Amino acid sequence: MPSDLNLGTALKQDSEATAFPERIAWLVFCLTCVQLAFLHPYVVLIPGERANVFSGVLCALSGVLAWLLIKKSSRFLKSPELFISLALLILVALSGIFSLTPWSSSLRGFVVLASGLGGFWCARILLDSEARQVLFAWLGLGMLAVIIVLSIIGYVVSGRIEYFLDVNPHPLADRMMLLSFAPLTFIFWRKGPVAVAAVIMLLLSYFVFYLSDLRSAMLIPLVLGVLAVLFGALRLRYFAAVLVPLVVILACFFYKLPVAKIGPEYEPAYYRAENYPFSLHIAAKHPFLGIGLRAPREQFLEDYQIKYPYVTKEKFTESVQQVVTSENIFLTFMSELGFPLAILYAGCVLILFVRLVRVVRTGQQTTFLPALAILLPVTAALLHFQVLDGLLHPQISWFFHILLGMIPSRTGNVK
Repeated sequence: MPSDLNLGTALKQDSEATAFPERIAWLVFCLTCVQLAFLHPYVVLIPGERANVFSGVLCALSGVLAWLLIKKSSRFLKSPELFISLALLILVALSGIFSLTPWSSSLRGFVVLASGLGGFWCARILLDSEARQVLFAWLGLGMLAVIIVLSIIGYVVSGRIEYFLDVNPHPLADRMMLLSFAPLTFIFWRKGPVAVAAVIMLLLSYFVFYLSDLRSAMLIPLVLGVLAVLFGALRLRYFAAVLVPLVVILACFFYKLPVAKIGPEYEPAYYRAENYPFSLHIAAKHPFLGIGLRAPREQFLEDYQIKYPYVTKEKFTESVQQVVTSENIFLTFMSELGFPLAILYAGCVLILFVRLVRVVRTGQQTTFLPALAILLPVTAALLHFQVLDGLLHPQISWFFHILLGMIPSRTGNVK
């Protein structure tokens, strides 16, 4: 257990150990986290483009300042992670240049790179001390608490949890899953009243998921509960006691869903199922650099045969025109950025994930954040990415890659 989880103590320790330039980098990082948590302020830098360039600029600025203002960043100059980052940058840039929509796809690529690489390297460089990780956990706890309150108020006002926070409930739910690392941290450290408040916060998060009508958001926590039991963080008898009311809640949830949302002809169901073969069809025609992020896909339907039995080609074509992406981030990367990038990125995530599982199993804690408090949100996000192009949203990609950057290295991250 860390020596002290007190917010005031962490602020004092960090202030005493941090030079002024590093404080600037840390402040910009925290402000970027707040902007991405709430998407406020939201500034349209390029009218007519859907890419959230403003948030991308903040992410890029945070990453650049971390590299330039913190002397300890020099230890990563020969890191394999840096060379992989450069390879990903080059592949995304080339994909944008040679895409079907060079300008729009390049902007999308910038946002994806800025939020992903910016979050990862800020975690590696900035969150390398126990005091900073304590501060980040408190920041995450505060942001999640405000998100829960705004989600419930938004539902009361408009019937939509995302009313104040996003344009779609999926990115909001994913953000909440990722920020759950904070309450999980205080729960696993069993820190008195804060742990009790953290449990209440997780229960309220699940209540927000219930209001959202998102099936994935309701089912993923059940999978995480099973993982917590397998890794010994949750005793089986406690899980069994929770399981009964959880089953009742899930039954009520699916009962209140409209019938149209449950059948195989529901658009998200047929679109996501059909995109497995359709994305592969696109990728086979543009295997190296893809067609570009959010590039039009209709032309690839001309010689394509529908595989899913519950949708016609005409109906699927309408969905392709509206949705554009695969609604599965790995399929999207494969078809829109090419096989090399998709394989490289998926391989890196797999290596980090396996490393994290190994740390959880061995119990060799090398960071303030309990490894399981990182594993559960990362697992939740990866599961959610099967029905969501999560990494195209900077507000998701930023926090996801911060958690990836928090995965302990072989020598440990905390100094």
